Amino acid sequence: MKGENCVSDGIRVLNAADIKAALPPRKAVSNKGDYGRAAIAAGCMRYGGAAVLAAQAALCGGAGYTALFVPEKLRLCLTGRVPEALTFSACRGGEWKFDGKRLRNILQYDAIAAGMGMGNTKSAAKVIAYLLKNYGGKLLLDADGLNSIAATYGVRGAAELFRTKKCAVLITPHPAEFARLTGKDMRELLKNDGELAVEEAKKYAARNCVAVLLKGASGAKTLICDGNRAVFNATGNSGQAKGGSGDTLSGLIVSIAASGASLFDAACAGAYLAGRAAEIAAKEVSEYALTATIISGNIGKAIREL
Repeated sequence: MKGENCVSDGIRVLNAADIKAALPPRKAVSNKGDYGRAAIAAGCMRYGGAAVLAAQAALCGGAGYTALFVPEKLRLCLTGRVPEALTFSACRGGEWKFDGKRLRNILQYDAIAAGMGMGNTKSAAKVIAYLLKNYGGKLLLDADGLNSIAATYGVRGAAELFRTKKCAVLITPHPAEFARLTGKDMRELLKNDGELAVEEAKKYAARNCVAVLLKGASGAKTLICDGNRAVFNATGNSGQAKGGSGDTLSGLIVSIAASGASLFDAACAGAYLAGRAAEIAAKEVSEYALTATIISGNIGKAIREL
């Protein structure tokens, strides 16, 4: 990381040079097999859009393959919605249930993003626990991937799952999700411009050997840390404060990770580029009218700026 910008507490703010260095290079002579395979385990009948939004963003992040793993009924509804992505049935019905035989296929992917729109259920928690225990690649957990293990296994149980995991892990909570995961009071975490949230995120990363991307950790800034390093991202605007923005971020990050970046670098690049895409788009449509789909449509412009 090459950035020079700092904030008062000494944590650097990401800049374009950081992101250009973090993105895996593209080769003039190459094929889709050279850029990794990204999988997205997301969505249920109520939150089917989460899977679509994550997949749309993943297609902008560089991975050679993008695959959706969703409940069977949702797969039938999504066929053709994202034609560039593969779609697989992860279980029967329209809600997540643990099906080891079907889910085994996801383990071959280079990076997985799981939890977006899954539903906060014990079945979803069982799926996440399975991935933590059996997957050997790069795993991003967001939204109900975090809510479900906190609700099902408790604060200590969730931490134990992370400490005994087989894979590299990035968690991407917003403050409320982080509060559930740690048992802390969200209002206390966010006092004094998020001073406690920043410290708790760094501690959580170090204790549990995970990378943490904490949205809105300090005012409008996002914190990315992994126990050894900590940086802030300051790109973005209020237009991202809408449903679907987190799904878009997760899809973008998992794609960058699948194509070769570490989870820390992918988190830095994804947060910066999603925020910058929102800034670019808002100049045309305003922050009021900004949507997750519009953000995805401007990721390429953000990359071209680097």
